[in-house]
Amino acid sequence: MKAGDKAKGKRQKTIGAGRKTGGRTGRRCRSRFTLLPFAFCLLPSTLVWAAHPFITDDAGTEGAGNWQLELQAERNHLDRTADAGAGPVQHQRRTTVFNPVLTYGLLENLDVALGLNHVRQRATDNGMVVAESDGMADSTLEIKWRFYEAGDLSLALKPSLLLPTGDANRGLGTGKASWGVNFIATYEAKPWAFDANVAYNHVSYKLLQDADANRADLWLVSGGISYWVRDDLRLVGEAGARTNESRYDPFLPGGTGRFGMVGLIYSPTGKMDFDIGFRKRINDAEVDRVFLLGATFRW
Repeated sequence: MKAGDKAKGKRQKTIGAGRKTGGRTGRRCRSRFTLLPFAFCLLPSTLVWAAHPFITDDAGTEGAGNWQLELQAERNHLDRTADAGAGPVQHQRRTTVFNPVLTYGLLENLDVALGLNHVRQRATDNGMVVAESDGMADSTLEIKWRFYEAGDLSLALKPSLLLPTGDANRGLGTGKASWGVNFIATYEAKPWAFDANVAYNHVSYKLLQDADANRADLWLVSGGISYWVRDDLRLVGEAGARTNESRYDPFLPGGTGRFGMVGLIYSPTGKMDFDIGFRKRINDAEVDRVFLLGATFRW
């Protein structure tokens, strides 16, 4: 029996303790970039939520009648110098996202999850504030269906909706509902576990300037790995590539962003996880660095 199975009862194919196999304001800045994709670059390809600190999701489900609450916080940093049209500019952005996600097991192999987002973001050019906003961002509604299990291999599909609960005029949302789908594969060979995702999202924008500045069709390809140091402690890492939502942002150039992450997950019981992580850009289409902190509770 895998670590955590006893504590979770009916929960399906639990990997260790808690890892599941079968889980702008300001017109001045709009002329060069919008903060909208910057706010959502912290969100895994906008619609894809995964077990923190991963972007890569696993094929796990909670089991019928079980609940899970994830409290996730992320802080990112972007420090770039680029020519935005009037000579070189030293540009700095800081974004903090707090994201609680509540998941309920409808069936043994079917979950529904609601994610809320609070975003605080600030951008400066040569030390002067050019954009900032603070408030509720768009929310997510997801269903995860684990449709295949054979030995240590599990496969799942996760359709998602992005709900326009944020203010598009303040760079906190898209202003329209959007949709996506994620294909998930998980393979466990204790003390190792491997996850792979291929996700597609179609994003709609209410404001014409956002639709012009941002891409609507977004892809994510990523892989994650976990190694159990002991039953209550895992080393985790991942790498991936995803579409850069911004078309013209001089400080986030390129069509495809590449990233890597390392972290730790500590599970004192089968019903509780605490995690930390650090995500780093591999190319210029990603923010420089992201600090990750989270806690998960199950009952």
